[in-house]
Amino acid sequence: MKPAENLQPASTGAVNKARWAISTIFLLNGAGIGLWAAHVPLVQAHAGIDTGVLGLLLLTIAGGAIAAMPLAGWLAGRWGTRTVALASAFLFSITTAVLMNVDGLMPLFLAAFAFGASNGVLDVSMNANASEVETARGIPTMSSFHGFFSLGGLLGAALGGLLIGAGLGDGRGGLMAGVVIAIVVALCTPFVLNVAAAKHESPQQSHFALPRGPALFLGLLGLLCFAVEGALVDWSALLLTERTKADPASAAFGYSAFSVAMAACRFAGDRLVLRFGPMRVMVAGGMGMFCGLMLAVLSTHFVLSACGFALIGLSAANVVPLIFSAAARTPGMSAGGGLATVATLGYAGLLLAPPLIGSVAAHTNIAVALGILSVSGIVIAANARIVKR
Repeated sequence: MKPAENLQPASTGAVNKARWAISTIFLLNGAGIGLWAAHVPLVQAHAGIDTGVLGLLLLTIAGGAIAAMPLAGWLAGRWGTRTVALASAFLFSITTAVLMNVDGLMPLFLAAFAFGASNGVLDVSMNANASEVETARGIPTMSSFHGFFSLGGLLGAALGGLLIGAGLGDGRGGLMAGVVIAIVVALCTPFVLNVAAAKHESPQQSHFALPRGPALFLGLLGLLCFAVEGALVDWSALLLTERTKADPASAAFGYSAFSVAMAACRFAGDRLVLRFGPMRVMVAGGMGMFCGLMLAVLSTHFVLSACGFALIGLSAANVVPLIFSAAARTPGMSAGGGLATVATLGYAGLLLAPPLIGSVAAHTNIAVALGILSVSGIVIAANARIVKR
């Protein structure tokens, strides 16, 4: 990977500081989302809404993210990825606190949309900035950034549990966490890599475009990978209870195995890409996703099914980082624009997969529905050449 000519001169020390600064922002983003996940039942009880309205609330968050992602590409091209990443990180800290403290149904939905939108802009801009850091370093780095996001999610969920256990689940814990996120972002600000927007792209490069060519293939591959992750969030526990007769508490371990395996493998992903190349890692990831899903749905033994979920986590860990890294290098598009295009399609998969899986399961069963989804891994492996550097 050759250093980009549009990067402002920076020493190795400055680039390393920039790496850790944007890694911290990935961690904070994951922590905010994990914290929100832990507070969902409390927010539902406080607002007095049933499961159907809660589903609409979660859909509003996802809709806000998808609606804002194309805008993030334009903003990053106009102001640079550093400015947009930092601004959206501060906004994310505010909306995280507000979402867990707002009263009234309409304000709750508005806060949910703002939370999703700030997360969508942050997701695109921090990945675009991470791509610039990766280019400046000249070696694969994207997987470790996503590893910090996964680690942040686990820490945020654990922190949420501790805050709730300490009696701070009434919104005070969310407010405290929002303040901490804002303070840490401020501490990272001087070290985040700055690529001047005027040098960031040529006039011929677009900020967002209808998917076509490489962007279309990358977006569809991202959609399939996110679809698997989204399906596991909502349906892994039910699969374990139906297939292995596990109790609800044990069934929750299935998604935990997936999450922990994914976080761990992402920190090893950059070394794997450097040694074996992105295409081989992508092929192995796709085939591992297929095998893991098939093991999970075919086995009637709890441990084997849980191992299947862990294998999916290990295999999928580096697929999205490779896709995002390639998206930032999409010909004819800025880094932010390419990521916005691909991320929008990818997150559409995260949003659409769970209800589609549920629809198929209603006519067959959950094992058949997830078994059909396992084909996604084969499709990803078959198109792995697109991420070759």
